[in-house]
Amino acid sequence: MKKNMNRSSAPEPTKKISFDIPQIKVLNLNNGLEVYYVKKEKLPIVQSVIISSTGSIGDPDDKKGLAFLTSLLIDEGAGGYDALQLNNELEKLGTITSISANHDTFSFSILSLKENFERSFELLSKIILEPRFEEKDFAREKKKMLDKILQLKDEPSFIASSAFEKRLFKDAPYGSPEIGFEKTASRINNDDVKNFYRKNFRGSNFKSIVVGNITEEEIVRFFNKYLNTLKSKYGENDPIILPVQEKTKIYFVDKKDSAQSEIRIGHITKKRDAEDFYAARIMNTILGGQFSSRINLNLREKRGLTYGAGSSINYFKNAGYFEVSTAVNINNTGEAVSEIVNELNLIREKISDEEIEFAKSYLIKQFPSKFETYTQIAKNISPLIVHRLPIDYYYSYEKSIELVTTDEIGKAALEYIKPDETTIVVVGDKSEIISQLRNLRSYEPIELDIYGNII
Repeated sequence: MKKNMNRSSAPEPTKKISFDIPQIKVLNLNNGLEVYYVKKEKLPIVQSVIISSTGSIGDPDDKKGLAFLTSLLIDEGAGGYDALQLNNELEKLGTITSISANHDTFSFSILSLKENFERSFELLSKIILEPRFEEKDFAREKKKMLDKILQLKDEPSFIASSAFEKRLFKDAPYGSPEIGFEKTASRINNDDVKNFYRKNFRGSNFKSIVVGNITEEEIVRFFNKYLNTLKSKYGENDPIILPVQEKTKIYFVDKKDSAQSEIRIGHITKKRDAEDFYAARIMNTILGGQFSSRINLNLREKRGLTYGAGSSINYFKNAGYFEVSTAVNINNTGEAVSEIVNELNLIREKISDEEIEFAKSYLIKQFPSKFETYTQIAKNISPLIVHRLPIDYYYSYEKSIELVTTDEIGKAALEYIKPDETTIVVVGDKSEIISQLRNLRSYEPIELDIYGNII
């Protein structure tokens, strides 16, 4: 006879989740390069990432997008291989490559079968040490970049995010998108790319991550054989001066005939290495960092204004910022902004013990999922490098979450959420949103161009 089951509530977990955190070891090579190494033997694959401290914040003001264009061009031919030959060599090996530049770093990545790793790594070394930067390749990649910029100029989500960051960071380097602007990118020539490479890849602060079925001895041998001339040294970048926070202002970008409004609300906050990072993480999880967060339950579940809304605390190397992001029907723009601002005020007033326990449980239980694949492991080691976190950071993660007190979370809400110092950016049809924004507060909405500059 079947036993009746109570389906009115979810079953309780029978035991605490057991998870073995990947053990990270740092290998110090003769050329000054540090390799963050995790041995994983279940699959015959190896993930390798090489990170340079060079990023787009070093772009000249009149040539924003230079680092981004360099990342597109650097693997278009290297050593004795032109662009097509190099691509064919990597395809024959089944190796997945990725090269990218963000504000703070320039990264090279390969994912390879173990048996093909040395050859893949040899080709990667040629890309890093012997890029060809041929004129025909430059012309092709620059056109792709300019085409992408033109495409992004018509995407409300990109306009909202870049305009929001421009108003937050003003003329500081983080205020410009990595891809640059049509005007600045058009000025870049191939000599600029070559000079950028020579300046930033000679003696840059390189670090590496290797995850997979490979031994320490093999790593040292491959790096010494193929990247021994890559001299890595640590050097401080010029300090970044962040703008002083202003009183709340409402900005908008006119996007004619748009059916939705893109909304961004937030402000600059503490850096990643702040002592109250865990308290802020829990607080934001409650506010907007998960599906059942206050903001999403309010805007999506209760009011039906959006498919999804959330908040995050984002970190660059030299700055952090809080951001709420959503898209709503254009007729509901004012209501959505008003409800978000209301939630920012409410989180500063009270957070329940039930919310805290649920947020802690969520953060702890989702933690193992961040280390399922070799690529995920490498991705989660990267913040240790960029933000100079201790090598044992993840070993104490769960305990650090558990030990945060209610008072610490309440204090984090007061220090990380500033309703009276927020930047509010809305992208939508001016004729539909302007009256809604004027009715929100005693501020006159300020119009921006698509780049975030005040008109």
